[in-house]
Amino acid sequence: MWVDRQMAEGKREGNTGRLMRIGDLARKAGTTMRTIRYYEQLGLIAPATRTKGGFRLYEEDELRKLRLIKNLQLVDTPLAQVKAFFDQRRRGRVASDITPGITRLLQQQLCEVEKRIVQYRAVQDSLRETIEILRCCADCSLEPGPEVCPRCPVIMSRAEIPLHMQAVIEAA
Repeated sequence: MWVDRQMAEGKREGNTGRLMRIGDLARKAGTTMRTIRYYEQLGLIAPATRTKGGFRLYEEDELRKLRLIKNLQLVDTPLAQVKAFFDQRRRGRVASDITPGITRLLQQQLCEVEKRIVQYRAVQDSLRETIEILRCCADCSLEPGPEVCPRCPVIMSRAEIPLHMQAVIEAA
C-alpha cells in the first residue's frame, strides 16, 4: 500500500513522494519484515519517516537497495561487506573520496572468491574421481569396506583416495 508522504507526515507542503509500509516493501523485495528490521539495525536501509502511529514508511530507493542486497548475497557477498560498501559511499561526495576504500574492499572479496574457487575445484575433482572409481566398482563382487576397498587396484593406482570415495568406503 502506497501512502502519500504529505499525509504520513501531516504536512501540506514539501516532498509529495509516495511511501510504502514495511509489509509492502517486504513483499515487493521478496523478503520478510523481520529481515527489513534487521537490515535497519545494521544500517543498510532506513525508513523515510514514520506515521503518527509509529509505522515505518519507505521510499522506492529502499526497495532498490533491498534488491541489490539480495543480488549481492546471491553471489556470496556478506552483509558486513555490503554495509562497508554503503558506508564508503555515504562518506564520499566524489569518486576520488570513495575509490580507495571500495577498491580495497573489492580486492579482499576477490581474494576470498579465489580461495573458494580453489576449494570448489578440489571438490569437483574429488566428485569426478569418485564417480570414475564407482563405475569400476559396478563390476566388483566384494563387500565394500575399509578392509577391502583400499586394496583395490583401481584405488591403489591413485596417489590418494578421493574424499568422497573415503566417505563411501567408511560408510560400509
